[in-house]
Amino acid sequence: MTTNTSRPATDAVIAQHRQLTETLPFADEQDFEDAHRGFIAALSPAVVKAADGRVAWDNDSYAFLDGEAPDTVNPSLWRQSKLNIIQGLFEVVPGIYQIRGLDLSVMTVIEGERGVIVVDPLISSETAAAAMGLYREHRGDRPVTAPRSSEAHAARSAPDSARRRPWVR
Repeated sequence: MTTNTSRPATDAVIAQHRQLTETLPFADEQDFEDAHRGFIAALSPAVVKAADGRVAWDNDSYAFLDGEAPDTVNPSLWRQSKLNIIQGLFEVVPGIYQIRGLDLSVMTVIEGERGVIVVDPLISSETAAAAMGLYREHRGDRPVTAPRSSEAHAARSAPDSARRRPWVR
């Protein structure tokens, strides 16, 4: 029988993490600047609920990542996690936008003459609808002319995502 009780880091783990902290360029914040480039707006709160009230995605639940990594966590993985939770609508280049942090995937919206192409429309219809809502709030109500999936993730085969796309109109 196993338990979910955490234990303190061993001295060896603490030493390894300290060595990483001292040798990796953690003072270089360029990756955070790059991750925020083109920021337009965030979903606030960053909680997406289904029609029945259940939580489909809660990016706010990752707020525990504020601050330094605890002794039990590799500091490089902690930093990567902080980058992964940056959420909102971002302009990549004129006419190409991304919605990040509302799912495991990143949705890309490409504006065209007759509407938008949505690349990787996220895993659930709820998160996809929230992402498109954030996009439309700031970019206008353009119709989706083509949803496309480029990755081998659950969104490609998930029945919910494949059959019901209420955000497409």
